[in-house]
Amino acid sequence: MPDSLAWIADAWRAADLNASDLYITCARGLSPQRLAERMADHKPVEIKPAATLQEASTMVDLAQVYCAGRIGHAGDWAFIVESGGSEGWALNPAVSLGAEVLIFDPRPDDPPAFFSYLAEGEVQLHFELGAGYDPAGARPDLLRPALEAAGVIPPEDSLDDILGMDEELSTHEQQRRVLAVIGEHFHLSLPQQTVENGRLPAVITRISPPSSW
Repeated sequence: MPDSLAWIADAWRAADLNASDLYITCARGLSPQRLAERMADHKPVEIKPAATLQEASTMVDLAQVYCAGRIGHAGDWAFIVESGGSEGWALNPAVSLGAEVLIFDPRPDDPPAFFSYLAEGEVQLHFELGAGYDPAGARPDLLRPALEAAGVIPPEDSLDDILGMDEELSTHEQQRRVLAVIGEHFHLSLPQQTVENGRLPAVITRISPPSSW
């Protein structure tokens, strides 16, 4: 499934879709509700009636609600798509205790976008999407072979960032290829039409500003 996540880059760029409405967090080893509970800044977390992306966005008033999400399942993965002030890549790694967590943060107000992979309470991999490749985390080379094979980054032993590349990619195309690699590596495919246009159970994830504000 080489393009299972590439559509996210298209959605972030789309003129009719506010990128602040498409923070995506996925977890393997947690139910959707449990993921929402771990991410939320309050307890208890109430699952609300199904809502569209636009309806979830209107829940955010930056007074009593700072972030709202919609939850679902995709294969072995639970996911939550948030609107408003998400913690994004700054989410506490403890959310991944006993699980694996993937974070796709568009950072609309402070590009570039970021990807983070958390597992067992630790940041395993963290890097910018579409702005070079300078990974951090406990396993920084986890995706390097696949990204080299996809033509996103040059071979590690090349003389510079250009030698060894067959073509110079735009930021958007870099994002698409990296997201495709992530989807293939983690066996994750998110349903584009459901996420963008469908109705999913809604949940309030933040009633206070995120720590990055």
